[in-house]
Amino acid sequence: MLFYRSKAGASNLPVGAARALSLFALAAYPAGALMLDLSKKSLPASLGGYALILAALICAAALVKSSLQRIVAEQPSKLDEYELQLRSRAMNLAYGGFTALALVAVIYAAIASDHGGWVPVNYDQFNGLFWGVFLYAVVIPVAVLSWMVDESFETER
Repeated sequence: MLFYRSKAGASNLPVGAARALSLFALAAYPAGALMLDLSKKSLPASLGGYALILAALICAAALVKSSLQRIVAEQPSKLDEYELQLRSRAMNLAYGGFTALALVAVIYAAIASDHGGWVPVNYDQFNGLFWGVFLYAVVIPVAVLSWMVDESFETER
């Protein structure tokens, strides 16, 4: 997991903002990659795809130094008991969701390869797929945690 520890501490990103940023990052990256791949070298569509990918990366970067990301990515010895319980529940749910996505992707690839569906065939497509999986691996735990806690989570702390 990624967590940027600044000298000022983790940012106090509101839970609602963390939810919005994580959902947008999880939706914008695949939409942008799909738009980019299907654009057939059309400049406006390519720019739209790159814009969505950049927006997804900016959203993920905003989450990296948040206090919610700190809970899922920090060393366990630096968390209190409540944070450790939140982390455990969030990581278990995130692992289950990520595993389900991986299984669906493998099933899709098996069916698509037999029936002429889209499968990655060149370096650019595999590169985009790699960075998408990396983004999902970083964002899904904080997204799950942001939906587990109450809106008042940051103000109470």
